[in-house]
Order: sequence, then C-alpha cells, then structure tokens
Amino acid sequence: MVRFKAIIKEGDSFEVEGDLNISKEFFENVIKKKVCDEIEIDGEKYWVLKKDDYYIIDKFECLKELRENAIYDALTKCYNKKQILEFLNKFLNSYLRYKNPYFSVAMFDIDHFKKINDTYGHLAGDFILRELAEVVREQMRKSDICGRFGGEEFLIILPETKVVGAMKFANRLKEAVENHEFIFNKVKIPVTISIGITGVSFNDSIESLLSRVDEALYEAKRKGRNRVEYR
Repeated sequence: MVRFKAIIKEGDSFEVEGDLNISKEFFENVIKKKVCDEIEIDGEKYWVLKKDDYYIIDKFECLKELRENAIYDALTKCYNKKQILEFLNKFLNSYLRYKNPYFSVAMFDIDHFKKINDTYGHLAGDFILRELAEVVREQMRKSDICGRFGGEEFLIILPETKVVGAMKFANRLKEAVENHEFIFNKVKIPVTISIGITGVSFNDSIESLLSRVDEALYEAKRKGRNRVEYR
C-alpha cells in the first residue's frame, strides 16, 4: 500500500504508483515545475516534493516531515549541504544574469572541535552544534541563509551585502560565539569559531566561490583561529 497519494519515478519509463490519475504531459508540464509548491489535481490541492529520482505528491501535512528531512540538517535545523548549495547556485545565476543582487559568502567552523569531542564527549559536541546554530540565527537578518556544510562547518549567504558589511557581520558573529556560555552538564565549554569571507564576482562559478571562501577560512585558522579573514 502506497503511503503517499502518488509517487512518480523520473527516468525513461513513466510510472505512477498511488491513487491519483496523472498523465505524462501533466507530469512534464506542471508537476516537475512545482517542486516544494502547491498544485491542483481533480479539484484537490496537493504539494509536490522531490526526493532523489522520485516525485512525491500528497497533502502538505503528510509531506511536512519528509520536506523538513529533505532540506534541513536534523541536528542544527539549518539547511543541509544540498539545499544551501541550491540556494548558492540560484544567487550566483541571478547575479551573473541580471547583475543583481550582489552577495557575499561566509564559511566558518568551530575551532578545535575534535578536542572538544575528545574532552567532553560527542553528546557535548552535538549540544554545541545545536546551540551554535541558535547563536548564528540570532545574529542573522531574515534574508540571510545558513546551512550546515559538513561536520562543524557552516556556510552563510549574505544577500545584498558588500564585503565590508560581511566583515562586520562576521566579526559580530565571532564575538557573539566567543561570549556565549556553552554549558553542558553544568560544565562551561569555551567555544570559538574561525570565519572566511568572500564576495561574488562576474568570473565566478560555484567552485571558485567555494574555493575562495575556503581559502579565507584556512587563512583564519592558520593565523591563530578565532578570527575573520577575507579573500
């Protein structure tokens, strides 16, 4: 028995499993263009999600948990790596095509995170990641976008922000983390972050943007950590 109203596998063959009558034409012209959006089928409103090679159609509430798992990191509730890269790709394409909006990117990670895990345990490490995500959200504007890039590394997109503004944000975030009390099992754990900053240019690709901001982060760590560097 299918859990969802319809499941469609993308590929050479067109197969629909479920209770909804969906033509290949409707799939190509409507459903594929409505991922994470609402559609109407036979007078009923449904939502469309894509997971791997499958398009899943059902009521929004039925898909809510699946949608959250598809785009958010389970531990920090920030966007996951796949989703933050999709956002970055959209911002870059818009900038290259329309010269708007300009944006900057910040990449940061937790200084000596392995040592924290080794000293206080992995549950403490998970706590710090969750708590750190809350500190980041408090410092961000509503338009800023944060994703967990992997392990203790995060990526933030700062729309309509020149490098000077990005540096101010990064230094404010660095100080907020350093001054925040991370207390796990009644033990205060000192936490600092290193941050790399870069701004978009007309010669950029996703790879060049990420390479440059990663180099800036590496430079911040090389120069002693708990600092901000720009490339």
